[in-house]
Amino acid sequence: MDPSETEEAAAALDTLGLLGKCPVTGIYTPYPVDHARIKVLNPAQHGLNETQTLLDQLRGDLDELTLTTAHIQDDTALELIPGVGDVRKLITGLADGCRTEVLTSQPGGARDEEVLQESLERTEHLLERGVRMRTLYQHTARFSPATASFVERVTPLGAQVHTLAHGFPRCIIFDREVAILPLSDGSHGAAVARNSHLVSFLVEGFERAWSAAEKFASDGDRPARAAITSDIQQTIVALLIQGESDNRIAHVVGISLRNCQRHIANIMKSIGARNRLHAGYLLGKEPFNGV
Repeated sequence: MDPSETEEAAAALDTLGLLGKCPVTGIYTPYPVDHARIKVLNPAQHGLNETQTLLDQLRGDLDELTLTTAHIQDDTALELIPGVGDVRKLITGLADGCRTEVLTSQPGGARDEEVLQESLERTEHLLERGVRMRTLYQHTARFSPATASFVERVTPLGAQVHTLAHGFPRCIIFDREVAILPLSDGSHGAAVARNSHLVSFLVEGFERAWSAAEKFASDGDRPARAAITSDIQQTIVALLIQGESDNRIAHVVGISLRNCQRHIANIMKSIGARNRLHAGYLLGKEPFNGV
């Protein structure tokens, strides 16, 4: 070994407590393993013991706080989480602690591919642990390759995915105990609901929507695809009759404004309507049979 390698090896052995160098003579002296165990392991074990003691103390304090505020928490206001990063950390933590079931609703049509990829590992981990998972999308999500690919990955693991024309409000419910809700101002934060009455109300609404929803079918299922397209058109027709704006219809159905306007133009053409007012009159007078 050249001198630099020797110095490096000697320094490593010294760190492990297996070798010592006399500061006067510069002579190295080997030490027995027991000496190394005392020098290296004992301080590490002492540090671990201190950390464990601190964890036990914090756990006890938090348990005591939970007990003393249990009567308040169920009636408290929603907990607001402003940042998207903190929301994701919260969802990951709740998913890790989830025991039996996750209910989730993701309206708005096609989901963002990056968001789907970010949630895939978490979803697979939940399902592999035996946690049941049911997800509601809107019908228009069926036409998204990224969303369809995500569904194909998770359904063999036990996930169930259904779709609705209108969609159900966005939420994630863990074990029917905690619900994550979007903020009303449209920001990327979330509200956390732990109130048992509110969570039960959300679960009941989800169950009703689920019973009326259709199973997410593969792209090759042409009869199902045709039925879904018809359902979307019927929803647009109902909103047209109500006099809703193009923006509102696009939001409710979960499609882009341009796509919505294309659907409306095709519907008006098929019934021979001259304008929106005329279309509302004709649609209210006779049932719409599709484009």
